[in-house]
Amino acid sequence: MSIDPKLLLSNFPVIIGTLGLLICGKTLLVALIGKIFGISLISAIRVGLLLAPGGEFAFVAFGEAVNQVFVLENYLPCQERLVNK
Repeated sequence: MSIDPKLLLSNFPVIIGTLGLLICGKTLLVALIGKIFGISLISAIRVGLLLAPGGEFAFVAFGEAVNQVFVLENYLPCQERLVNK
């Protein structure tokens, strides 16, 4: 797995914008769910900010682990196997 710096720089505004929208959207969703379950608004927003970026990193980490044969494909959940193929 490698990153093309030229491609990254040429699409930087789109990548940052998409990443920002994704993290903000997930933060708002988790905060709303936390509020429904009775957590204070500040705590719900904190939980959302802490959990939002984690899912994106997990896909990258699991994908690279499979590519480097640290994790065998039959140990990953079905969803992860579908994403990698």
